[in-house]
Amino acid sequence: MGEEKKEQKRKHRHSKDKEKKRAKSQHILDTVQVQVESSITPFLATFPGVSVPEDTKFQAYRAPKDQYVIHGETERMEYDGQNDPDEDLYYVGVYDPNTRTVELMHAPVMNTTRTIKAYKKKAIAAVKQANVQNRLQRNALGEAFGTKRAKRVISDLERNKIEAEKLESYADSIVDNIKTATENLPSADALREQQSEERPIPPCNEDADDLNSIYPLYGLLSKEEFVAIRVGAIFREQDEKKRTSLLPFKMSEYINNRVARINNENEMQKLKLLYYASLLMGLYNNRRISNKRALLQKLDHPAEILVNSLIQKFTDNKVGKVGKEKDASFTITPKMEDKLLCYLFVTCLRIDEYSVEIPLLTAELSLRPTRVQDLFKALGCKIRPCSSAQKEALGLTTAEAANYKLATLSLPFKLPELARRRRTAQSRR
Repeated sequence: MGEEKKEQKRKHRHSKDKEKKRAKSQHILDTVQVQVESSITPFLATFPGVSVPEDTKFQAYRAPKDQYVIHGETERMEYDGQNDPDEDLYYVGVYDPNTRTVELMHAPVMNTTRTIKAYKKKAIAAVKQANVQNRLQRNALGEAFGTKRAKRVISDLERNKIEAEKLESYADSIVDNIKTATENLPSADALREQQSEERPIPPCNEDADDLNSIYPLYGLLSKEEFVAIRVGAIFREQDEKKRTSLLPFKMSEYINNRVARINNENEMQKLKLLYYASLLMGLYNNRRISNKRALLQKLDHPAEILVNSLIQKFTDNKVGKVGKEKDASFTITPKMEDKLLCYLFVTCLRIDEYSVEIPLLTAELSLRPTRVQDLFKALGCKIRPCSSAQKEALGLTTAEAANYKLATLSLPFKLPELARRRRTAQSRR
């Protein structure tokens, strides 16, 4: 009787275990997903009659219209395969035990072939040899039956033909000659530095993170020059005409109007920049003068350190002069003229908070708008039309506003690539 009860309990426990397993197997999957597009594509590859080493690596390539190519190789063999997009679709199920999901991914079937590398090289050599034979036969026919022009072409080709086998003995010599010829060529950094020196612009910081740091103040003029600019008398003078009379160059409306608006001691640096811009504009308008004494007189005798700096930065010494005037005799070349204008334009950018009205300067300097725009572009500025608000503030008509350009310096800062071209005298006006 006891044995029967034990047997019943065992059967009951066994049936419960089976039910649990059945229930578990029925609910093991929560979801089944079909992946239409995936960044990872599995492949099914067939290798009929071939045993591929397990460590062989394959690279897959995708062509348009769901076509795929795979390539793999060992030391002796190459394996290439491709799929047929019109064949039946095959899917590979990827099971994730953590989420209890199966993801069905489209797996193209790749039909592969193998190639023995040694045979491949022989086949290539045979093709090359066949091409050589064809060329020789074609040349023989051309020399026998061709025109004079065709024969001359064949003769030139044969004479200029380079045979690799004959060059092998000269390979080391050729390499040495190339090294010798190129060892004195400048490096990329040296070329960039040389290009930077060729630009007619003040020193700049291409990695600047604020506008004032792009063209530093003491790159325009030295600290000693900045201190030498005395503007206290100009600031204290209330009469506009008398203020103008204290400037080095008195004929600039652009400068005079801005000097007249200075009425706060916090604007003393701006007033000094206006004085420096007046110096630069005075030098430009008197660029035909060739000696220091005459220039000092034209600029109303500013501090001598300022005039010496102008002569040093923007002029070239004349050759052949003797006596006391040798160091003071100079000329402003076209290249130096561009440099002078660039320094003036950077000063104007600082004065006008990095947005300058181009028509004002073209009128003041009697320059073509295209030349002024080109120089501003060389400084890294963008040339833009004025906005609606600026149009109203300036009182411009729609037609006038269309041609009224502004040069704006902004971040991120990037200098343009140097364009090597010869400028004519006409383009400099």
